[in-house]
Amino acid sequence: MAKENISLSVVLHDDSDYKDWLVELKERFYSHRLKASCATNGYLLDFYWKLGRDIEAKQYTNNYGSGFYKNLSQDLKNEMPGVKGFSPSNLKYMSYFYKLYAPLLANRQQPADDFTESLISSDIQTIAEQKQNRQQPVDDFKLLFFIPWGHHCRILEKCKDNMPKALFFVRKTWENNWGRDALLNWLDTDLYKRDGKAITNFQSTLPAVQSDLAQQITKDPYQIIQGT
Repeated sequence: MAKENISLSVVLHDDSDYKDWLVELKERFYSHRLKASCATNGYLLDFYWKLGRDIEAKQYTNNYGSGFYKNLSQDLKNEMPGVKGFSPSNLKYMSYFYKLYAPLLANRQQPADDFTESLISSDIQTIAEQKQNRQQPVDDFKLLFFIPWGHHCRILEKCKDNMPKALFFVRKTWENNWGRDALLNWLDTDLYKRDGKAITNFQSTLPAVQSDLAQQITKDPYQIIQGT
């Protein structure tokens, strides 16, 4: 039996059609995994967006001061043991995230409460599946939900309340498949001062499967959900 298995293995690995099929299966798997991760990342960011919106709407920080974040953090951890992502600093980032980008919704006809949900369920999948010859520009608000949360935190740190600058680095991250280290390096340069006003009509294909950005999109949401 062992000899038969070895013989079959040799025969199969000499079969060019079989080898091509293995390559196709590998590419198909990584492509589907990346699409699933983009959707998971989008839903996580939708939750963060809405939590940031709630914090702003309820104005608890005005009533209870900065200690509110510490208390909310502990209460959320008590309610959801083992789930990461609810540190006081991360909750502040959620609030900043909403405040910085909320103006992007100002001119949309669709109600803000419904927009992100429909964005994730339809637009992310549509953008993910677009073919090379049918690319369309991505709108800025939609693009926010493709970028891993760790990237957003670094952009929020460096760009403060400068939305045009923040969006510039969101676009550049997507356009160039930047991982977090590459993003941090570019945030510390004068790139925005040099290129910030240039109009770029980049395209809406998924990041390259083996790029740092794709790896972090795949990894980040699951780390938070699983509490690892």
